[in-house]
Amino acid sequence: MDHIDLIAARMEQARFERGIPVAELARRVGVDRKRLGRILNGERAMRADEFVRLCEELKLGLERFDPIRNAASRVIG
Repeated sequence: MDHIDLIAARMEQARFERGIPVAELARRVGVDRKRLGRILNGERAMRADEFVRLCEELKLGLERFDPIRNAASRVIG
């Protein structure tokens, strides 16, 4: 799994856990629903501004995407 797939999977998981439909999230973020679907499926990379808006809407801190911190948390517990 590459970085784009990992980021997409974490965002899709957060969207699912919050019960936000893709169409609604796309509206909030200001992107086309099909484009967002491809982003969340890891089929398309996102721009930096889309990444930031998605993080804001999904209430995801940037530390969620830090591979070093995430690896350390798995080791530490």
